[in-house]
Amino acid sequence: MEVLLHKGCGRPESRTMTLRPAGPEDAAAFYALQNEVRAAMPDPELFVPDTLENITAYVRNDLCIGAWQGSRLGGYLIVRFCGHSAHNYAAFMDVPRTEWEHWANADSAIVHADFRGNGLQRLMLEAALPLFPKKITHIGATVSPQNQYSLHNALASGFAIVSRREMYGGHDRYLLAKDL
Repeated sequence: MEVLLHKGCGRPESRTMTLRPAGPEDAAAFYALQNEVRAAMPDPELFVPDTLENITAYVRNDLCIGAWQGSRLGGYLIVRFCGHSAHNYAAFMDVPRTEWEHWANADSAIVHADFRGNGLQRLMLEAALPLFPKKITHIGATVSPQNQYSLHNALASGFAIVSRREMYGGHDRYLLAKDL
């Protein structure tokens, strides 16, 4: 899917990006982008990083969308289908266990600073939704209350805050949900 961006490095600029499902060959680029973006954050605690091994498993077993400008990765979205696993965000939202298989996790959304301000997180989610298994009727997410950019994008994408709790080893997070 081709999308037109209207900003580059915070300035008006028109350019296109290709949004496409990722494969195992993209895992190293996802991992490198995650680490680059996190290192540039004023407070790296706002984002809990993942391992290369986990990212490799996600691109093999779940749904990952990469946003590419030529060979440069500008952002990505990882959506996990956790089913009855305790990692399913539905487990933290008092959703009955019998309904967990109908939930997906919007696990990570990363956008490089050069591509911000274009709604790329929302566009990647829109590209992912038609690729979801038909049984998925809800999507959950987490975001740091201090990460206003990601929180704004999630709310603008139709997510609602369900609760606030500690997750990922003591990190303060909002739990969000969206009906599909």
